[in-house]
Amino acid sequence: MTSLPQQRALTWRILCIFAISAPINCYFLIQMELVRYTFPTWVVPLSNVIFILTTVMLMNGVVRLLKDNFALGQGELLFLYVTLSFATSLAGCDVFQAILSVLGHSFWFATEENEWRTLFWHHLPEWLTVSDRDALRGYYLGESSLYRPLHLRVWVPVVGAWLLLFSVIAFIFLCLNTILRRQWAQRERLTFPIIQLPLAMTNPASGFFRNKRMWIGFAIAAGISLFNGLSHLYPVIPHIPVTRRFFSFQEPPLSLYGTIITAFYPFAIGIMFLMPLDVLFSTTLFYFLYRNEVALAKAVGWSSIPRFPYLNEQTIGAFVGLCFFFGWTGKRHFSAVLRRALPSRGREPPSEQHDEPMSYRMAVWGLVLGVLLFAFLLYKAGMAVWLALTFAVLFLITPLVTTRIRAESGIFVHAYHWQAPRYILNTILGTHRLGARNLTALSVCFFNRDYRPQQMPHQLEAFKIAELANINQRRMLLTVIIATVFGVIVALWVQLHFYYKFGADSGYFGPWALGYGREYFGRLTNWITYPINTDWLGVIFIGIGFSVMMVLTYLRVKFFWLPLHPLGYVMASNQEMSDLWIPLLIALTLKWLILRHGGIQSYRRAIPFFLGLVLGDYLMGSTWSLLNILLNTTMYQFYP
Repeated sequence: MTSLPQQRALTWRILCIFAISAPINCYFLIQMELVRYTFPTWVVPLSNVIFILTTVMLMNGVVRLLKDNFALGQGELLFLYVTLSFATSLAGCDVFQAILSVLGHSFWFATEENEWRTLFWHHLPEWLTVSDRDALRGYYLGESSLYRPLHLRVWVPVVGAWLLLFSVIAFIFLCLNTILRRQWAQRERLTFPIIQLPLAMTNPASGFFRNKRMWIGFAIAAGISLFNGLSHLYPVIPHIPVTRRFFSFQEPPLSLYGTIITAFYPFAIGIMFLMPLDVLFSTTLFYFLYRNEVALAKAVGWSSIPRFPYLNEQTIGAFVGLCFFFGWTGKRHFSAVLRRALPSRGREPPSEQHDEPMSYRMAVWGLVLGVLLFAFLLYKAGMAVWLALTFAVLFLITPLVTTRIRAESGIFVHAYHWQAPRYILNTILGTHRLGARNLTALSVCFFNRDYRPQQMPHQLEAFKIAELANINQRRMLLTVIIATVFGVIVALWVQLHFYYKFGADSGYFGPWALGYGREYFGRLTNWITYPINTDWLGVIFIGIGFSVMMVLTYLRVKFFWLPLHPLGYVMASNQEMSDLWIPLLIALTLKWLILRHGGIQSYRRAIPFFLGLVLGDYLMGSTWSLLNILLNTTMYQFYP
């Protein structure tokens, strides 16, 4: 049998399209997230990327009619999807928007009252922060230009330092994903629900845009968004309540549950329908269990344990347990990878590594050297050697788990703020043992605030896209590197340009232009001023979370028919799940009914309808967002 020729993806013309669209995309994100306080980067697939991809595909259709051989192919369109996804995640609210808010905050807003000068100024890493008040004046007050020699002289080294840090992190993730890819994508056959929409859209043989069920779903979702947008402009038109609403009750038992949020996002129902049935059931079960635990604590008067049931600590323990489970289930594959990485074991057969992004030997040793280099950079940022090594390892846990969650279940939001290494270390060791220097480094080198925009899941999804679309994996590796480097530069450049033009503290931007710095340095002040020791109750609940995860993974292996999936335990603890429990219930009910009464064939025929829900909600919602910016007025926002 002859293999099909591989598709072209990395071409000069698609690189030019990416280079033009990435800054425009970053400007859109600044306007939506920093100015208008709505967050496209919270959900995947990213709505703004799908909108740009659709726009390019429409223009490509016109080109195809005029000159067919000049039109972009599927590989090139998928290249655009992958690169814009990376650029968006890096420019998002929890990555470089947060980092820029921190870099000069402590120097500009230091006063005699907050005592920042004496508390931690001398601990701040000079190569990662900006202390020149002349350069910061234009940044915070505006009516200036980034391109003045003083400003460039101050910012270029700092941008280079952060580019180096994120390049090292991206390389570590690439090595990890190379090691994991064959086990997760081919042997365990994870379904990667998030990439189904862009694959269907760009595949000319799929018949996606000729499917009537897709257009029905599209019309329903787009119609709701259109109707609500018109209702926002003309209040006489009734509103269809699909976005979130908050309800509080004064009388028990409902008052015990606190604020209850209801939402019926069409795109959420569409994406969640692609999740495995046991994951849907387990997530729903554990979410209601968590909510009832909190209500029970209030009912019995456990006010002395305000954080009960210590959900964040349970999740930390469960994350560690999941990592052990991944290692156990893939032990044969990982053992083979290690044998091939050792020089004395001989080289890996060419047939075993031609379809990998890099050789296993390079991946294993690259992972080791990458973690050591990352730890060295953290040490230069002010951490003690032992803490830098510990942080470098702990930092990989949450990206690893969220990558698995995305690959297996397809949940489109993963907000795990309290699972960051700084909180794990503070719980186990206490701020008193860490000291002011280490705490300052932990505050500056946080890299990701809520783990919503993530590089590692996008990387593995890019490799799966390459596998399914017959694109060379080495070319996809190069694509990821280009997208990461260019994404970092564009994210910092565009934001700095607009901060110097309008001023981060001028009132033009919303609360988070300064909010991240205020949050982190306020917390750092509290850590140093009021040091605490080990939170033993928190440590106990970390152990409980680990133990529960071990029980769930044992049941998963021993009784494969049991509909209790370990991922449901950690997905239910997602900070955004309070917004999504109704779409979760709807998707669970619909999928169960279709599989129960129609079987797998009916399920497959229904998939285009639910992808249409996602596409319709995304395109019409993004259109309202674009009009919001172009007309400089308030428009309907489809999420959150």
